[in-house]
Amino acid sequence: MEFKQSTFGDIIESEREMFLTASDRYGDFFINASEFNVLLNEFIKSVDPDRFIFAMFLSQIRKHATLALLSAVRLHHVQTSMNLRQVLEAGSCAAYAIANIGKEDFADFDENGFLDPSQKLTNKRYKWLEENFPAGSTAILNMKKTINNSSAHANIVYAHNNFRFDEKTGKFSTPFFDIEDEYWVKTDLWSIANIIMGLVDLFYGVNKDRNVIKFIDDFVPRLKALEKENHQLKAIMMGTDRFKKIQEASGQ
Repeated sequence: MEFKQSTFGDIIESEREMFLTASDRYGDFFINASEFNVLLNEFIKSVDPDRFIFAMFLSQIRKHATLALLSAVRLHHVQTSMNLRQVLEAGSCAAYAIANIGKEDFADFDENGFLDPSQKLTNKRYKWLEENFPAGSTAILNMKKTINNSSAHANIVYAHNNFRFDEKTGKFSTPFFDIEDEYWVKTDLWSIANIIMGLVDLFYGVNKDRNVIKFIDDFVPRLKALEKENHQLKAIMMGTDRFKKIQEASGQ
């Protein structure tokens, strides 16, 4: 499907159309990611006032998860990845903030009195997560590593997504939208859903013995139903010839 992109008006109109037609174009992959996004915005009844830092990071998670979903169906793969990295980083902070309420664990003050979210404190939070919730920690770090090693920085691989060359005319074009690849868009949508799934499950685990967050009554059955669908979608992608070729090429 071709989308107009010659002017700002074209881009705005096309991006609206891309989102409104996403369920037709990407089917259950879009539906599962969208429903996980809804769950992310509905899974909490209340948060104890002294856990306001958790709520601050939850706001970041919700914002960037929604931006990732929008970016994926509007054919902006790198933007999707960058937003997911924000989701993962905010997610680790949010999990830590459920159990640790000290503001000093999130930022230092520099010599001028400005807040400094130092790497030392970031490492402290990651270490706590690794020691107390190793499965969740590993999942976050592995996904961050995948993003950092692929789409977090400019490279020739992703430059191909925004470049066309016409051999007949000898001219090239630089489209605003990625050249549409249904397989990779579905992969992005699956990843968005899977990351949200992992984070809300992690929050549920951290909160379990603390009870500082009140989850909605049907949180667990909704999560389990969406999780089952997400695993089914993963199996579909892993059964494609394209996935098998990628595995063969990487020696797996």
